[in-house]
Amino acid sequence: MSVPGGDRSVIMNVILILADQLSAKWMGCYGNPAASTPNLDAMAERGTLFERCVSNLPVCMPARASIMTGRSAQHHGVFYNGWELGLGLPTFPQILQKSGVQTFGVGKFHLECHGRSAYNDVLKYGFDKAQTTEDIRAGEWLDWVEQAYPEHYERALATCWAMPHLEDYGPSHRNLREEILDAKRKYSPDVQAELTYPSIVPEEACQTQWIGNEAVSTIEGRDPSRPFFLKVSFVDPHDPYDPPERYLDRIDVDKIPPCVRSDDPALHSAVERFGNLPFLQRFGPLNEEDWRIRRRYYLASLAFIDDQVGRIVDAVRTSGIEEDTLILFTADHGDMVGDHGFAAKGGWHFDACYRIPLLVAGPGVQAKREGHVVSLLDLFPTITDYAGVDHGTPVEGRSLRPVLEGDGDLNRPNAALVESYGSYGDESVPLQAKTVITPDANFTLFGDNTGMLFDLNNDPDECVNLFGRPEAAGMEREMRDILCDLLIRQNQPMPLSQRHPTARH
Repeated sequence: MSVPGGDRSVIMNVILILADQLSAKWMGCYGNPAASTPNLDAMAERGTLFERCVSNLPVCMPARASIMTGRSAQHHGVFYNGWELGLGLPTFPQILQKSGVQTFGVGKFHLECHGRSAYNDVLKYGFDKAQTTEDIRAGEWLDWVEQAYPEHYERALATCWAMPHLEDYGPSHRNLREEILDAKRKYSPDVQAELTYPSIVPEEACQTQWIGNEAVSTIEGRDPSRPFFLKVSFVDPHDPYDPPERYLDRIDVDKIPPCVRSDDPALHSAVERFGNLPFLQRFGPLNEEDWRIRRRYYLASLAFIDDQVGRIVDAVRTSGIEEDTLILFTADHGDMVGDHGFAAKGGWHFDACYRIPLLVAGPGVQAKREGHVVSLLDLFPTITDYAGVDHGTPVEGRSLRPVLEGDGDLNRPNAALVESYGSYGDESVPLQAKTVITPDANFTLFGDNTGMLFDLNNDPDECVNLFGRPEAAGMEREMRDILCDLLIRQNQPMPLSQRHPTARH
């Protein structure tokens, strides 16, 4: 638990860029030979790349709630998709806003359910201004396409989710749901593999392009006399993988790494509990070539995002604020894209699920690769620290400034806790998981007291499950102790604000 204090000698603008469902392992700067991420790689080169940044609960809504509150699910109450973040806890944009910082948001928020509305109110979480678009795609992006590119509007409609609430859409109360269904009958994608196809919407009208446009416009249109915070959140490379076709040419198919596979019976026994999930069964028939196709499209979607990151960085430079602006790039959680036979994310806490990128660049930030284990919980105190705001509320993370600007210590175990309370609608106890990640090991304990243990030094692909093996008893005992320590730390009271300085009893 940290409660930062003291004056800040340097106040910076802060830009937080989020990808959705992006593992660290898919980026060029993290070693992927097929990735086309030159702008992100350049950001890593001039700033700090965290080798082990962890998503504390690798599903969209819980992870995003942790980013906003600096607290784990035990404290913010968002245990799975469908649990919404209420207004009972302070968010860091609210704190920045109250301190006079301009607060802007663009793109995906997913703090409330997609089944609620196409226009969920995110301003209440502390944003002065927000342009939103979510997985369902109806809403501000779709409305922009209708106005700016009417010739592409039906194609954009065909990509939207036909949610029931869209039967009463917008101020004119249109039945957009029926329009979407009609458009889907007219424009069907050229499916290459499950949830994988080229975009049916031209690049200039794509959702990712719109998010980049709005981010640049926000930077250019801000009040230059006041500091600002900007959250830019892309919906991709989350499935469906549907990049503009030209981005496929940037991915060298021959360099795409094959899926991680294991012939260890102990590992198969540990993960077979997920075999009955209908979502995963959709991917069961896929062969290695199917997964290579999916990886190509996934990496192409990432390349499209990388171009938008380049535009954002260019906007910072041309606005003359590069020396006053900190930029962070990360994701809410990862995507397995075929490793160990899994798709997407869930209670299977393998590297591609829990380990996400974290790049930080800006004045004073050292150019280095950092081995400290960090997590999404650290974003709240780091952002408020660089914004020069003493947030005055207990959080579970630490400001990363000591390691960004020097060789400082975070004064905590070099480990992180990952939790899951269900996967794709199944919240049964055997599918719930608590995992400890250290630089040396990955230890998972499922709800039925079975588990997984990987020696990351000798088995970085997590192919040999050492759980319960006599030769790994010492490592397992150590990891159980760390798990217990992290759970005790997590269980400390988290009041809404710090104790008043006059309190003496």
